[in-house]
Amino acid sequence: MSADTTPSRGGREMAVWLVVCAAGAGLAWLAAGRDWGLPAAGAVTVNRPVAALTGDEVAAWLTPVALAALAGCVAVLATRGVWRSVVGVLVALCGAGVVAAGLQAYGTAVLDRTYWPVAAVAGGALLLVGGLVTALRGRRWAGMSARYSRTPDDSAPSARRLWDALDEGLDPTAEQEDHR
Repeated sequence: MSADTTPSRGGREMAVWLVVCAAGAGLAWLAAGRDWGLPAAGAVTVNRPVAALTGDEVAAWLTPVALAALAGCVAVLATRGVWRSVVGVLVALCGAGVVAAGLQAYGTAVLDRTYWPVAAVAGGALLLVGGLVTALRGRRWAGMSARYSRTPDDSAPSARRLWDALDEGLDPTAEQEDHR
């Protein structure tokens, strides 16, 4: 493998990662608002008629965790180095929280009519794996800010060069032709 193919490979890897994690977060978020089943026999439903429980009613943290994972996807794109690995760990933890919410449903509701808890667990698993991949391999991916960051040797004129041009009677804002 040559050195010039590494950035494109890292770019493809990051693009696949983004699709997988965004799909996992989206699936978990979608599942959170859907009916997961009926309350289990003996479940306490105070002042509430027996109706289907949504994912958010089974696990109130499901939507916030899915949205945090989605924000983590954006944060991975905007960070580099050790911070990207830290965000990857946080995305993995969000995935674990989504998986826990899906598994909690089996103790809270009778799940004879829906597959939404399974969808939530699948989305959480995608986030968990994606977060771990980021934590382990994310430092190799190019950072968004690297393309636009300035280096000290940029061609922007220094304040000293601008004053020197004024002292010589030149307009430092006008483009000067080099007649050397």
